[in-house]
Amino acid sequence: MQDPRFQGQPLTWEVTSEQYDTIRHAWLTHVAAEERLFVPYTDPEWNQQMAVMLGVFTEDCTMELVSSQERWQSKTGAEAFYRSFIPSFEGMQWVPQALVIGPQGVLDVVNMTGLLRRPFAGLTEVGEQVHLQWVIYFPWVPDEGKFRGEIIYSIRALSAAERGPG
Repeated sequence: MQDPRFQGQPLTWEVTSEQYDTIRHAWLTHVAAEERLFVPYTDPEWNQQMAVMLGVFTEDCTMELVSSQERWQSKTGAEAFYRSFIPSFEGMQWVPQALVIGPQGVLDVVNMTGLLRRPFAGLTEVGEQVHLQWVIYFPWVPDEGKFRGEIIYSIRALSAAERGPG
């Protein structure tokens, strides 16, 4: 049976535990390197962590902000995205809310708090602490064993109740 909303896309994919581990490891590798750039870094540290982050992306990767319809193509474009994104926030703290890992890739829902240093993705509260929820998809390319970049489906402000105590 096919769901017409997923025209031509399979609803079931076969995956082995080894393939699952490969996807999980690639995502953890990317995230660990990215988080090392959430604190002050030197140019050599940036280059080293960026090489690790981009190492799990395909050559033709795409970074996409769906809400603003912005796209960055290729690894050069992905680095340009990160050069825009990472310095836009200071003191970023990421708290996972949901994580789905499967043969199609990784879907990550995460709450982020940080000080907005410059406008980014429609956020304009420069100098203010922001509390945001991000929904990010890392599409997996099985034939290459890498992600085709990131699709950021949503960046939304969290209400005071969603932020919790503190």
